[in-house]
Amino acid sequence: MGRASLSPNKFTWRFLAINRHDKKAKPCCLTVEAETEREARSILAPHFILSLAARLPVLGVAHV
Repeated sequence: MGRASLSPNKFTWRFLAINRHDKKAKPCCLTVEAETEREARSILAPHFILSLAARLPVLGVAHV
């Protein structure tokens, strides 16, 4: 009880991203929660060119 646990199949995905519509934009870090990399990319890809930076487990907190 009260311990952090892993949420099954859920990850925080971090990408280095460049805005597709602004040629002068600087790269930035974007974070999204999704079950798969494909799902995460589908959320961001319409607006950004992406390079995967990290896949981190989402921690759920059990309340006492």
